Amino acid sequence: MNNSPQKPVHPLDQPPTPVQPPPERAVVRRVEFPQVTPYLCYTILVLNIVIFLLDMLSGHRLTMLGAKDNQMIVSGQFWRLFTPMFLHGGVFHLGLNCYSLYWIGPRIERSFGHWRFLAIYILSGIAGTVASFAFGPYPSIGASGALFGLIGALIPMLYLNRKIFANTQQQITNIIVVIAMNLVYGLSAGGIDNWGHIGGLVGGLILAWPTTPRYVLRLSTPDSARIDDESMPFVAWLVYSVSAFGLAVITFLVIYLRSLSTGS
Repeated sequence: MNNSPQKPVHPLDQPPTPVQPPPERAVVRRVEFPQVTPYLCYTILVLNIVIFLLDMLSGHRLTMLGAKDNQMIVSGQFWRLFTPMFLHGGVFHLGLNCYSLYWIGPRIERSFGHWRFLAIYILSGIAGTVASFAFGPYPSIGASGALFGLIGALIPMLYLNRKIFANTQQQITNIIVVIAMNLVYGLSAGGIDNWGHIGGLVGGLILAWPTTPRYVLRLSTPDSARIDDESMPFVAWLVYSVSAFGLAVITFLVIYLRSLSTGS
């Protein structure tokens, strides 16, 4: 064994220090979401304001002609199942509904597209009026049924796309809390048509569940991805058509039963 001391190595003769590879950089991708300008939502918002002003200038004649009135509907004024969603009882009522539409409407229209948004809004509004007609004895007006339909449509949209969107469980919980608070307030306060709210909410849930967009994430380039909607428009329009027919059948059944009870 050689116990002689090792000869010192000059620093310039030292082997090079191994170069550590840099840590892997996280891949940052740009996600492209379908861009839709919610012009139908804004059109309805402006229409509500214009109709309110015309109603004020006419001495509330539009409200007298278009409010949900059970006896008038039984007597044949069926347009009163549609017109209440465009009428409002005062500036506060109008402002609250316009704010709600401005808050929730663009999100639904961007997700569902223009015509699915409009179908959900109109059919939910009519469903709210029909529920109010069936269970509520007092005249009523307002877009709340249609707005509750839009809120209800958010739940299946978030749940069925939970693999795409973040924090869907928390968002759905928040929506349910908002719905519950509004219904409880409607029960405790006077002059609020809770049946209209419930009818619109149920209508929105039923309409949106089979017609909600089904998003998939696809890579378009190494550093970007896009979100595509794989839902079928034919299915949506079939659901809306069947729902409209079913709603008409229920409406005329309720009218018939009411006419029997009133002897009309």
